[in-house]
Amino acid sequence: MTLRPRLLAMAQARLGNRALAEDLVQDTWIRLETAQSDSSIANAAGFVSQVTRNGIRDHFRKERRRAEIDAEVRDLLWEQADEVSAERAVMGRDMLARVQAALEELPEKTRRIFLMNRIEGVPHRKIAERLEMSDEAVYYHIRRALEHLAHLRDAMND
Repeated sequence: MTLRPRLLAMAQARLGNRALAEDLVQDTWIRLETAQSDSSIANAAGFVSQVTRNGIRDHFRKERRRAEIDAEVRDLLWEQADEVSAERAVMGRDMLARVQAALEELPEKTRRIFLMNRIEGVPHRKIAERLEMSDEAVYYHIRRALEHLAHLRDAMND
């Protein structure tokens, strides 16, 4: 095990990470011990050093490939997100245009009451007070607008 400190120093210098270097050297020793012993190795220290260098090279190849895969996945996800966003934006603009057109079809008073309630958030009672009409009349106009928009929704779903 006198080679271990030298192998560890070499691996740490190339990897820049002590824990990773220790893991790599440990894996090297395990591979060597589980491999068939071959007494024809003339320079055991050189052989072990080469196995360690190969392990370092393999590590960098795996990291490079992992980074490439991560980049491909990231690009694919961003591309899909952009496509979805663009598609949703077009659909949203189309739907908004249809809703605006449907609201324009309503009588002025009905449209005004609906927008006050649903867009501006004005309660029924306040609308009735401002426009000097009954609560029931406000409900009628809002219901009329909602029914008109429901027809639009049904037509879009067909």
